Amino acid sequence: MKQLSIMLISALLIITSACNKHDNTTVTPTVDSTKLYFHLHTNLDTNEVEAYNEVYEMESGRKISASIAQLYISGIQLVKEDGSLYSIPGTIIYKVQETEPYYLGMIPVGNYKSVRFHIGLDDATNALAATANEALNHSEMWFNAAAQPGGYVYVNFAGMVDTTTNGDGSEAQMQPFSYKLGTSAAYKEVDMPDHDPAFNAQKDIIQYVHMSIDYSKLLDGVQLNNNANLSITDAAGNASVLGIAINNNIPAMFSYED
Repeated sequence: MKQLSIMLISALLIITSACNKHDNTTVTPTVDSTKLYFHLHTNLDTNEVEAYNEVYEMESGRKISASIAQLYISGIQLVKEDGSLYSIPGTIIYKVQETEPYYLGMIPVGNYKSVRFHIGLDDATNALAATANEALNHSEMWFNAAAQPGGYVYVNFAGMVDTTTNGDGSEAQMQPFSYKLGTSAAYKEVDMPDHDPAFNAQKDIIQYVHMSIDYSKLLDGVQLNNNANLSITDAAGNASVLGIAINNNIPAMFSYED
């Protein structure tokens, strides 16, 4: 009986050890590390969006509001001072206006001069069912009533904007717009410039990367007094001249905020 008890205890220790190897929250890192967060602000030009449907005036004088402003960030990498990369695998940020801090994971201590990431989802993730990942299970990020087929929306931006030629109209003259950006046309890499000073990740001191996301940048070059330019809601629209032009504006949305 004593020998049997010893065998049972040994088996339990083996099982416990195996479970802990798969639990990232209990594994002691082999190198000194700290937690990394993105802290993301939603902007319309120089205005930080405090609430949906609130009207803001851009530096040009044109009025704009947002009824929805959200996107996916994935494929996040940190750029070390020597130019080498540290990848944070498997992280998808579903960024909404209401939330600013997003936990990315543990990173080794050291100096990082910049970050890079993709807007949207890679092909494999874009083909998953919505139930496969909590970040995907949001109907406002689908092109259709169901998540599949057709893939996911990578950027969803809608609201009201002054469409007068000179951009000096009243709130009563504002018109609705809606852009659901997705497909490979919207899958853009954002390569942030070097941050001065470099991010100094220290052991057990949470590191934040503060950035602003200016959704008004999507409208750069768009002739707003043409109603045909105020809506992209499907994959075909993303492949149009207008869709390609707006999607090409995506990387310009991001800037550091210190």
